[in-house]
Amino acid sequence: MNSHAAKEPPLRLCFEDVDQRPWSTPGGKGLNFELLKRVQSHLGEQFHFAAKPWKRCLSELKLGQVDAVIGAADAVDRRAWSRIPQLPDGREDPARALFEDSALVFLRVGGHASWDGQELVAPGKVVVVQSGYLVAQQLRERGYIARDTVKSAADALRMLASGSYDVAVLQGFEASQLARDDRRFRGRIRQAEQPFATISLHLMVARPTYERDPQRIEAIWQAIATVRQSKEYRQLENNLSPHY
Repeated sequence: MNSHAAKEPPLRLCFEDVDQRPWSTPGGKGLNFELLKRVQSHLGEQFHFAAKPWKRCLSELKLGQVDAVIGAADAVDRRAWSRIPQLPDGREDPARALFEDSALVFLRVGGHASWDGQELVAPGKVVVVQSGYLVAQQLRERGYIARDTVKSAADALRMLASGSYDVAVLQGFEASQLARDDRRFRGRIRQAEQPFATISLHLMVARPTYERDPQRIEAIWQAIATVRQSKEYRQLENNLSPHY
């Protein structure tokens, strides 16, 4: 146990208030919490978790109103006000990320969009994405119009199923399971074979929090890597993924 950590105030961690299974749910369940609870125990740390809309999590991190957000992707503009685990050359360190996930492409059956792993064809260059997600910025940089007004994967898939749009790029297992198993979407939406991108998601820390005690934060990131590689957590990941 890290006795130094026990003397510090608890860290305020913000997470998204919609389902992002198997990693997190609005009620604080999921593999991210299983991992972070083990980190707390390993280091003698204290984390206070708060569920909020993702854009608000990022806004509060930028303002220093929370210490960290759970499951954020690296981006040049975010580095101005946040820190993630880095390699000596400054690139993100995927070994100390919380998890890896994919941004997946969903197409309206009968629509005019397509994705072959290289070229995304979208009517009017319009693509639906979730609010606050980095993929919106990536799409805009490629000349697309990112409709990022929806909060959840279910909201985005509803927009496709209604015929409002032909393509959405959404994160991971939750969206994939909904498109496959939810009767509202079955036969109306299909998932493209190739992912749009694979990304590492981090415990992203506010710059003032990091600069106040970099050793504390580095120890947390290292503990995340240690827990992720442990036999117990790997088994938990295998057993629990289908159930969240």
